[in-house]
Order: sequence, then C-alpha cells, then structure tokens
Amino acid sequence: MSKFLSIAVMCSLAFPAMALAQDDMEAMVEEEVETVEVVEPVEEPPTVPAIEEVPPPKVAADMVEADPEEEGKLIDGLSWMAMASAFYRIGGYAGSGVLAGPYNNLLGFDPDGNPQGYPYTSYNGFGLNFVGGMVSYTGEKFGVTVDLRWGTGAQFLTPLVPVKQGYVTWLPSDRISIDIGFFDTIFGAEVADEWENANYTRGALYFLRQPFNHMGARMGVELTDSLGFTLMLTNGGVFGGSPIDNNETPTIGWQFAIAPADAFGLYIGGNHGASGDNDNRSWENFFDWVMSIGAGPFTLLLNGDYTTSPIAGETAFLYGHSGAIILDATDKFSIGLRGEHLSGNSEYRDNFGDPYGYLATGTITLRYKPVEYLVISLEGRGEWTSRDIYFERGGPVDPDGLPVPSQSKNYAVILGFSSFIGN
Repeated sequence: MSKFLSIAVMCSLAFPAMALAQDDMEAMVEEEVETVEVVEPVEEPPTVPAIEEVPPPKVAADMVEADPEEEGKLIDGLSWMAMASAFYRIGGYAGSGVLAGPYNNLLGFDPDGNPQGYPYTSYNGFGLNFVGGMVSYTGEKFGVTVDLRWGTGAQFLTPLVPVKQGYVTWLPSDRISIDIGFFDTIFGAEVADEWENANYTRGALYFLRQPFNHMGARMGVELTDSLGFTLMLTNGGVFGGSPIDNNETPTIGWQFAIAPADAFGLYIGGNHGASGDNDNRSWENFFDWVMSIGAGPFTLLLNGDYTTSPIAGETAFLYGHSGAIILDATDKFSIGLRGEHLSGNSEYRDNFGDPYGYLATGTITLRYKPVEYLVISLEGRGEWTSRDIYFERGGPVDPDGLPVPSQSKNYAVILGFSSFIGN
C-alpha cells in the first residue's frame, strides 16, 4: 500500500537540419530547445492501521479507510461518511402490526424483556432504521474514529446510543495498529450498513449468534502481505453487548485473516471469556469463520458460528450457518440471495430459553442503484421454526386479549432506501 514519490521528468527535443552546402549550414540549424517539467514531491502518506492492511470480505468491513491522495479531502488522512436508511414493510403480524415475534438477541428479547420483530425493525409501515455518520482521522502515528447512529434501530445496535464506535488508534509501526475504546466486532460476514451486505435486512446468524461491538483494546498485525492477525481484550462476555458489566476477567478475542488474492478471503477467529459467572469458572467459547469467493459478477459469502456455554452443570452448544450469493447483473442492478439454519443441542433447546428450536430463513433482494450513493432494495423474506413463535392476524389471544404465538412460519416484504455519501 506504500506509494512512491513522484519523479521529475526531463524531456529535450533537438531538431538538427542538414544543409545542402557548407556555407549555408549555420542558417539551416534549428535552435535546440529543452523543456523541463518540475513536479512537487508528494509527502509520504500516513501509516494505514494494520487491521486494514489485509482486506476483509466485501461485507465484513464497517469503516472507511483513509486515503490521503483521494480527491475531495479537506485534510490529509481525514475520512467521513454520512448515511440514512429508511423502509416500508408489510408483514404477517397481528393487530396494528407493532407486535412481532421474538427475534432480536440471543434469547429473542430486548433488554426490557419485550419481544422484537425483524432485525432493527419492530413494526410495519414506514420507518427510519438509522441516520448518522462516521468521521475518522489517521495521522502518521495516531488516529481517532467517531461513528454515530440515531433512529428506531439504534437501540438494538449499540448499548451506548448514539455511539456506534468511538476509539483512538496508536500506530507504533507500519505493520501494527492498536485501538482502544468502543469498536465494531471483527466477526461475521454482515455489517450494520446494509448496502455492504447481500440483503437489506440482516440475517438471523448476525443477530442471534454474533456480537455487535466490544469495549476494550484491539491490536492488528500485518504478518505478511496476505496474512493478518487481530487480538482483542474486551469487557463483557463473548457476545459483547454491555460495555460495563461482567468485567472481573477480560474476554479474549482473536482472528487470522488470509487473503492471498482479491477474489478470496478466509477469516477464522474466536472469543473466550468467563464473564464473572460461577466464580469465573464458567467459561464461554465462541468461534467464527467467514469465507469470501469472487468470480466475475458473482460473490459467494459463507459464514459459520459455534458457541459453548455452561448451564446447570451441562454445556449448551449453539450453532448457525449462513450462505449468500451476490450477482452484480449490471452497474445499476444486483440480486442477493441468503439462506440460513440455526439450532443447538438439547441443553440449549430445552434449558437456554430458546424460543425457536431450529430456525431457518430465506431471503431474496433485488437492488437498483439509480444514482451514485443511493440504493433501492425490494426484498422478500421467509422464516421457519420448529416451534410456534409467530403471531397471525385473527389468531388466538390470551385472557387479557393479547395475541398468542400460533404459527411456525412468517413472511414479509420490505422496500428499503439507503443513501450514503463520503470519501
């Protein structure tokens, strides 16, 4: 990624003419002309954090990399992005449409114990998931990143609303970067900014089997041009979340990034911690892998997650897999397909508060980009479980008149609008 200094170019043009006679030679000779173009040398760009040196999968990075030579920069090393994400959704839910099946975290409920609907979306009709932006400065030996989000989905994305990310960076060398603060997870094949994903809505694997963000320290090391390593020490458990709870022992995270070519990337990592439970003897272990393969207009994204968690003297085992295909049909049209399956062993299904049993999803997204920085998505999504967790219109109600889950499948259509601009 290093850039070479510009080199001044010397060009000389000589036009001698031949005389027919010795006496006329001086009159026929053209004056030699020499032109020299002087180019100001370009300053050496600031060091890029090593965590960005090995490129992640197309949809696994959630930051804008600083490029000092890019046009439109106010300050060398300064990157910025502003965005908004809106939608209109029609779902198969009961009543006014604000009551949805449980979905949004490991147990299917928000921190207040309320069931939620689609990721970042708990109602039908028009909505504004996110509005916000990011600014990042990378200097020669340090950097700072601030990333903010507001909107109806912000409370599901980060416990520090409106802060999505906020951290400082130290660059001790051109192959090592150290971040300290609150930052996005390094795991998974999907990110919060949906235009970077295959689909408009995020998958069940993203919400139910992966962390969103971490509070702590992160070190990225560029081992070779195609091999990177990341190490994290963070608060909380293996699923991140609250940045101030369960901190008697740190959680240890790691990831190897292997990208021998632009069309292939393999990312293998894990997160391990005691979380302060059972006198720090109940360790949880989370493992994640992502594979990205590109072939012309096609991009294939595969993702798997596995978690072990002690419970009542037994070990609950949770797993999930996701596969997505992106077809860039033209510069303006693309198609995204995603399929998922999540489940676990009997300890997880029976003793971990799991409302699903198994959960499968299928999503197709048609995308149109009429102009730069604007993406319109039309998406159909289906979900199937082994237990009745979804509501239906005209379905059963409890003695208080509240709807009761009565079906194991659900379908919805969403029209999404994503606008973003930056350098």
